[in-house]
Amino acid sequence: MSKDSKLRLVQDYLSTHKDKDVEPIWIPAVWNECQYERVLFAKEGEICVHPYDFMTEHFKYLDKLSWRHLLKERTNLDDSAIYSALVRYSTAWDYNHDGTTESGTFLRFCILLPLLKRMGINILYMLPVNQYSTLNLKGDIGSPYAVQSLFHLDQNLHDSLLDGMDNFTIHDELGALVEACHLLDIKTVVDFIPRVTAKNSEFIAEHPDWVYWIKTDALEGFAPPSIPELGFFEECTPDKLELVYRSQETEAFLRKFSQPPNELNPVIWQQLRERAARTGEEILTLVEQELGITTSPAHSDWINDVQPIWTDITFLRLYKDFSPQVRHLIRPDQAPFVLFDTIKCNDYPGEEPNLELWDVLEQAVRFNLETYGIDGFRIDIGHVLPTQLLTRIFDTIKEINPNAILISEDLFNRNHKKAASTGYNIMLGSGWNVMTQMTKDNLVAYLEELPELNIHVFACAETADTPRITSRGGVEVARMTAVFNQFLPNAIPYVTTGYEMNEEQPLNCGLGDNTNGGDIPRAFFNVLQINWTNPAPLLPLLAELSDFKKDWLELVKPENFFVAESPEGTVLYGYMRGDLTMLCCFNLNADACSEIDLMAAVPGRGPMTVALDSSLTTGNIGQSLDHLLLAPNQAVVLVSNNSQLKERGCYAEEQQRTRLMA
Repeated sequence: MSKDSKLRLVQDYLSTHKDKDVEPIWIPAVWNECQYERVLFAKEGEICVHPYDFMTEHFKYLDKLSWRHLLKERTNLDDSAIYSALVRYSTAWDYNHDGTTESGTFLRFCILLPLLKRMGINILYMLPVNQYSTLNLKGDIGSPYAVQSLFHLDQNLHDSLLDGMDNFTIHDELGALVEACHLLDIKTVVDFIPRVTAKNSEFIAEHPDWVYWIKTDALEGFAPPSIPELGFFEECTPDKLELVYRSQETEAFLRKFSQPPNELNPVIWQQLRERAARTGEEILTLVEQELGITTSPAHSDWINDVQPIWTDITFLRLYKDFSPQVRHLIRPDQAPFVLFDTIKCNDYPGEEPNLELWDVLEQAVRFNLETYGIDGFRIDIGHVLPTQLLTRIFDTIKEINPNAILISEDLFNRNHKKAASTGYNIMLGSGWNVMTQMTKDNLVAYLEELPELNIHVFACAETADTPRITSRGGVEVARMTAVFNQFLPNAIPYVTTGYEMNEEQPLNCGLGDNTNGGDIPRAFFNVLQINWTNPAPLLPLLAELSDFKKDWLELVKPENFFVAESPEGTVLYGYMRGDLTMLCCFNLNADACSEIDLMAAVPGRGPMTVALDSSLTTGNIGQSLDHLLLAPNQAVVLVSNNSQLKERGCYAEEQQRTRLMA
């Protein structure tokens, strides 16, 4: 580490306090990867430790682990796995056993890094860590996506253990976490939010015209117009514009918008600005009270979408004028407004870019790269940004880090060529949607399109925006899909924080909602903690899958991929090259066994040997078979006999014994 290393400063500070007389803390026992020996108490999956002493030993352990890893300049996406973390939630815990769940912090997230390496993680994707708004709170604590500032961090992510560090800021704490990740060859990616901002964004005081405004009396029941002539969840394509804008509902919707306060009444606006600066009052509240307008809530860009509006965020006004495609459809005195098309500035750009705002967005990515040393961004709804703006942002990123990881939120594999040509190297893709209805037809269609993709997609059964897979099918389905997603071509295994512990409570349910809009706790909006004391977690299986895949990387390539014929209710895919064969078998039935004729599935390749098994109870590992009986929701990976398998035989048997003992 360099002399100005922020991580080294943290380590030095912790070590000088390791004998300090402080209250001990309770942590999940599974976090004790460093095998800390001075445990004070242990019970029910937790251990009680001296915080400074434990953290000192933990960072010594990270230093030792680092000798096994070299930070690679360029990430091999074929040999990658992503962990999606909400820092405040991932290490949230009742550390003092006082009945209060404390927020996770940048420092305490460092405790999880060895666990991430066990699962083969080499990309940490952090959901928003910026300062967010507490106005119009969703739930108990508000959404991290209601970003109030692109240049300040959520103060709740500061760790009180570091209170005595002089001149060490929360920015330095994030920088130290990034350094710790790099010790273990884990690249760091953060969420960047360039299309929306908090309703009381810090931009408003200086630039009220950078957001959209509506009359406050229009706020109750505010929603985009429904277009009955069109179907559910339709994309706003140019051929639909006339129909959308001629609708009476649209006409009424557009009348709800207002000019920004500096144009509506410049004198009162200036008075309110001065008052807010002097008293610390919320300027948006003052505007609502004095001028009767407020920032417009955000909504989906899809026509007739059932998603509710987002009451805590508003869209940024990226153009000062209206798109030429709709000017003839609106009144000459129309106030700036947001509708399905105006959200999608990629397809409906104006002619007068808000260049001052664009400059700030560009400065924000530069600030993140240079201040924290991160390795890339996931661009929130980046697919709707103007092409010119996105190009500017990407050029800035690649100027600083030519090997940056750039993740698109695009939800559909069909857009893979566009995402790749834009400059992204990973996209969300369709996997989350396929996993909401795991039928044979859906899965096979998904498998057949993967080898042709121009970009890597997430291989996942759940994301931060979907219900947990355990809430759809239980633990056995979660284990089966873990195997399914590990070996897909052009797809990167993706772990949503908590998945490794079979967590059931979601972060959010905006996509694939199976709650019927139920008012349930969600980590995006409520104080929750992951079930880190689960006695039968998914983590060992994820670690086993990662280790196994590394031995077969030369085989697991798109050009060697095939989908095999299989009985109803089952899916088989695999890889074949020379005398090497891997076959992955999945029984989608929840209540019936299924028999697979391996000789028919891969003619001339049998018998095959069981190398991996998702089940917690069966003991097939190492068996050589020509027929395979799959239990309900069981996944099995088989390989053809070869020298590599023999080398792994003892290892596989040991893994099976370990799982059965657990």
